[in-house]
Amino acid sequence: MAAGMFKIDPEWDVDLWYGFNRYKFEFEGRLAWVVVPDTPAGDGRWSWCTQWAEAFVPRVGTVELLKNGFHHAHIDIFNTKASPEGVAIMGRFHDWLVSRGLSAKANLIGMSWGGYISLRYAGTFPERIAAIYLDAPVCNSADPGSEAADRVKAICECYNMSVEELKTSSLNPLNNLQFIADHKIPLFIAVGEDDLLVKPVTNINLVEAELQRMQVEYKIIRREAWGHHPHGFDDVSELLEFHQASRA
Repeated sequence: MAAGMFKIDPEWDVDLWYGFNRYKFEFEGRLAWVVVPDTPAGDGRWSWCTQWAEAFVPRVGTVELLKNGFHHAHIDIFNTKASPEGVAIMGRFHDWLVSRGLSAKANLIGMSWGGYISLRYAGTFPERIAAIYLDAPVCNSADPGSEAADRVKAICECYNMSVEELKTSSLNPLNNLQFIADHKIPLFIAVGEDDLLVKPVTNINLVEAELQRMQVEYKIIRREAWGHHPHGFDDVSELLEFHQASRA
């Protein structure tokens, strides 16, 4: 097996995904897949879209990352809402990918709910993270907004916790951001100022306030007159540079 190349099982299903071979399989009973670049970078670098992995794929930089030697992975743990159990499954998936040739650190792509899952995973395993791209991210387990009621209810049920408990729990990403400073994890954030589904004021704005308090460096692009969708960018060159820089 070439250096930095993912070990493929010949029994896995394969399809063509944006011009690249995608290998689909089950991991602990959950749908998972890995997309293999035509020319791997050689160091096993890979990106991981934590949720909505079929959405806005070119706009969030995934295709360009594949063209530039990144592998790309996904596992469906959405029904856990990144509970401790869900994050543990992600951790075992990560270990398994590393055992098959990928690098020890992942570049996370977190859109909406995926932002929440990314923050939960990175907050638990910060040493495994090369960089995080957050786009219109859910950040607050106890978001008080009426538009977030179903989201918060689902988290409460999966975590077996009340909203009041989540307000102060370290399982709420808002209360567990110190890892970004401690591990110097690069952050690229995109947010629509008119997002009515995941309102910035009760989500990313609170994260940014904490980032500023910790005096960490990060990139944030705030887009006026922009809602929750579309995620990503017409020109993804800045995103590509961000991810590549984390592997320099």
